[in-house]
Amino acid sequence: MGMMVRVIRSVVRSIYWKCRFGAGAEIPLIEGFDHVSLELARGGRVVFGTRGQNRGHLYVQCGPEGRLQIGSHVFFNTGCNIACMGKTQIGDYCKIGNHTVIVDHDHNYKDDSSEFLTGEIRIGNRVWIGANCTILKGARIGDDCVIAAGSVVGGEVPAGSLFYQKRENCIKSR
Repeated sequence: MGMMVRVIRSVVRSIYWKCRFGAGAEIPLIEGFDHVSLELARGGRVVFGTRGQNRGHLYVQCGPEGRLQIGSHVFFNTGCNIACMGKTQIGDYCKIGNHTVIVDHDHNYKDDSSEFLTGEIRIGNRVWIGANCTILKGARIGDDCVIAAGSVVGGEVPAGSLFYQKRENCIKSR
């Protein structure tokens, strides 16, 4: 009985998003996403692959120039946030840890030419991103990578790599 209820909720949610966002949202009729906040500006585009799922809340925002593509069999843990003002692509079979933030833009505070400075993000296939990571504009993560918890990625990570940031604890007496 529970499975049937989830399927019906999925179909209703997909139809609602397709009616609300029209051609801007390409979403399979039956998908495993639940508790998703989807904000899609006019002109933006979101493409969800098949069999994606999340645990807890997932927040997805796509601006008017934004192009977000999420592959098939992608899992988002609790509290993930994707903000797309340019182009962000997530490959197939990725696992994304809780409270991960993926943001392909910075606010332009230097001049008035544009509000945002964007840079494409590409996350390959079969990538595992640990908890509390931040993926910044310009990040390119190759296939089969592991990004350690708490990492900040803003550049190139070659395929098959383990990416982590070494930190030191500093304690000084007062």
